[in-house]
Amino acid sequence: MIVKSKKKLLIETNKIRKTVVKRDSELHSIAPGLLSDSNRYSSEKGLISLLEPCRATMGCYEICCIGGNLFDEIERYDTLYEVENRIKKLLL
Repeated sequence: MIVKSKKKLLIETNKIRKTVVKRDSELHSIAPGLLSDSNRYSSEKGLISLLEPCRATMGCYEICCIGGNLFDEIERYDTLYEVENRIKKLLL
């Protein structure tokens, strides 16, 4: 399920769009805190998925390119500020 976010983050601009993909409620009932919702950032250059800190990301912010060949591997960051700056550099 895709939900448009009402909360503005530092990264949102006219050129970058954000949507939120909610995790499966069945998974949450089986393993709460295992996986966070996926924040998707997109521009004409590509699409990046951001997972917030949870058990699956080992407590880090984790980004993955899911469209546009912006980078190959999963990248992990300690702070929201670091990850938002990286996403901006990639998508703008």
